[in-house]
Amino acid sequence: MGSRQTNGLFGFERRAGASFSLTVHAGDATGWSAAAHRSIDHLKVQERTLATISKAKRSRDVCELPPGRYPVILEPAAVAGLWAWLIRSLDAKSYVKGTSAFADKLGRAIVDERIMLQNSPDHTDLFGEGFSNDGLPSLPSVWIDHGTLQQLDYDRFTARSQGVAAIPTLEAPMLSVEGPSVHSSQDLIKSTARAILVTNFWYIRPVNLRHLMLTGMTRDGTFLIENGEIVSAVKNFRFHESPLHVFQHIDLWTAPMEAVNSETGKLLVPAMALPQFRFSSVTRF
Repeated sequence: MGSRQTNGLFGFERRAGASFSLTVHAGDATGWSAAAHRSIDHLKVQERTLATISKAKRSRDVCELPPGRYPVILEPAAVAGLWAWLIRSLDAKSYVKGTSAFADKLGRAIVDERIMLQNSPDHTDLFGEGFSNDGLPSLPSVWIDHGTLQQLDYDRFTARSQGVAAIPTLEAPMLSVEGPSVHSSQDLIKSTARAILVTNFWYIRPVNLRHLMLTGMTRDGTFLIENGEIVSAVKNFRFHESPLHVFQHIDLWTAPMEAVNSETGKLLVPAMALPQFRFSSVTRF
């Protein structure tokens, strides 16, 4: 038998994972929750189930508000939905071609100067890996540093053509905001005079990737806040916005919290209060 040769690209890991997702219907209203973790004991199934039932019940009686720009409180799932598209757009190939929303912005501010985006593969609440599906080592790295874009997502060919030796990966994204934070989403509500509370976005699609303009709809609990309290459920909106615009300034935020997103898997992101968000129309449901 001939001798076997190897390029040293063999590796394996053993990791556990558990996930939970629940949608509750109360008439035409819905409540939703999802969680994922390496430990099934961390999913807080009972707590999340009761909160989801409560949100669905509270969403049954809705008022209709006109479309327009509103202050908003985005719960972690809603924040994750927008950032999932921003992360997916950090593509080095389109950047080199000049078709990216980030063209010529590497090393420049793209969002609020307090925002940090990091790859945190060793964080116990994330699904970090020792190596990516491409066999690249997953190491801690900073992608956005105080609002400034620091890294792009390279495939091997583009990295080679651009002389990039160490290719950064982003399998365990953690978004954070520097500075004093409030404890919970409830604290954001109590600190707000008037805003729309958004539990989740769904069917998010690009309108213009050159400007990262997105559209989608609110879902699973949309509420009007007045004087620090939820006063009514609100009929769902369609939005047209770019995360590069709405995250230019943040009023209040929490520490990073767990969020599960169908586009990128699990992230840690804060809940955030933003000064304005454009809702372009009211949905028919």
